[in-house]
Amino acid sequence: MDNKGTFNSNESGIAGFGRGPMSLPSQLKVHRFSHCLTTMVEFRTSPVFLGTPDDLEAHATGPIQSTPFVPNTGGALSSFYYLSLKGVTIGKTRLPFNESAFALNDDGSGGTIMDSGTSITIFPRAVFRSLREAFVSQVPLPIANDSTDADSMLCFDVAPKKKVPAVPKLVLHLEGADWDLPRENYVLDLDDDGDGTGGGLCVVVHSAGESDWAIIGNFQQQNMYIVYDLDSNKMVFAPARCDKL
Repeated sequence: MDNKGTFNSNESGIAGFGRGPMSLPSQLKVHRFSHCLTTMVEFRTSPVFLGTPDDLEAHATGPIQSTPFVPNTGGALSSFYYLSLKGVTIGKTRLPFNESAFALNDDGSGGTIMDSGTSITIFPRAVFRSLREAFVSQVPLPIANDSTDADSMLCFDVAPKKKVPAVPKLVLHLEGADWDLPRENYVLDLDDDGDGTGGGLCVVVHSAGESDWAIIGNFQQQNMYIVYDLDSNKMVFAPARCDKL
């Protein structure tokens, strides 16, 4: 009934699923819900389950993992779902940041949020720049001309008719779980449009700029069955074919 932002003609607004008293799960007194976001290129409906058995074991196409939520009693942002992110690995390189770079501060600032409403994952500026450097050192491609700024999304050029090289793994180290993202959840391939200029690829992660928090967005959540278990205060997740649920 009260939405702010820009919506397309086929969008009605936003349904809140946070911890606040006005969210949909809170009003329905649901203590467990889940969603599975289909890939963006498929344009298919993504299922959401409210308080029903998630049947995760039957649909998981990879390991089922869980990680606890971190409580935030620091005020306005307490409705978000915070995770304990311990570190990030690119290929064989663990970025030189420990969990303090991603931790929730006593005043409610910082922290790492799991958010289906944010499109692209963001990291604090120092972490993002380190991530950029790690990909640049491991991907044997030239950086795209419009991607040379240290705070811009990293894109590479691919010469016409050249094979795209392997891209190093991106792993998020959470408390009790290592989330090894599939390539399509952090790399966007830019097709050769036939004009002889070639194509490219982009690492779909942004800098948080002046902000000190990290947000895991929905691009990274594609084809992941994610369960919010509020009774056990944890997130359970596994890769799945979301269009088959």
